[in-house]
Amino acid sequence: MTPAVPAPIEGVRTIQDVVDAIDSVILWSTGAESRLGYFAALYKRITIAVQTALAGGAFEDPDRMELFDVAFAQRYFDALNGRFHPGSHRQPTRSWQLTFDAAQREDPIIVAHMFGGVNAHIGLDLGIVVQQITGGQVADLGADYQTINAVLASQVAGTIERLNELSPALADVYAVLRDHEVFVVNEVIRGYRDSAWRFATRLALQPNILRPISIRLRDRKVAGQGTAIYDPPSLTGVLASAVRAVAARESRDVAHNIEVLDRIASSAMPIATVL
Repeated sequence: MTPAVPAPIEGVRTIQDVVDAIDSVILWSTGAESRLGYFAALYKRITIAVQTALAGGAFEDPDRMELFDVAFAQRYFDALNGRFHPGSHRQPTRSWQLTFDAAQREDPIIVAHMFGGVNAHIGLDLGIVVQQITGGQVADLGADYQTINAVLASQVAGTIERLNELSPALADVYAVLRDHEVFVVNEVIRGYRDSAWRFATRLALQPNILRPISIRLRDRKVAGQGTAIYDPPSLTGVLASAVRAVAARESRDVAHNIEVLDRIASSAMPIATVL
């Protein structure tokens, strides 16, 4: 029997620990039929790709990048812990809370649930972790930051392109969506990571006393972006028709969807094809 809430995720030290922890979220989400499993499966694919990149010598400082990956993932796990174990863990940020609440809704398409997680994790968490890991020397991470984000962007795009089984209409309309900037996956991810870098740089230049204020303001902004993902305010014409077409033909079997996404996650693109 699936427990009502997932177990707390603590003691993560290596990138393999991260993969194992995400697997536990996927397993729980499948049993509970929770849409939180959609982002978890995407995150697993990204993490496996980063793990492959580390093993392949893609980074200038692999030890630091593993620490970076673990610290970055820990913010996601901390948000989950705060959501499901509020008595013993800090409450999630506004951005993550919005994402968790949206997982209760049936109307957003699978890609929206994925991008909601991407929005919270990259939009807010990434810049914070960059500043922390570098000790404020953000520029030192420049080359490896570009590498890890190239891996991230390729895996997000690759996952969406393989959703045919779950969203048959997505394959039909994907070429149309590519013509509209808001749906060009790589452009969206590039915008997120560039914004996160600027945020990290801004945090690094601030005295410690001001950083919590900047993070709260950033959280509000990212939460606003999340609201637009789940409830797009201005989808009209071709875009609105495309999203409706995807929703109408998309699988509503949450457990099955997560299982398919997990299979996709386990076949992350080889490093040679993304760098």
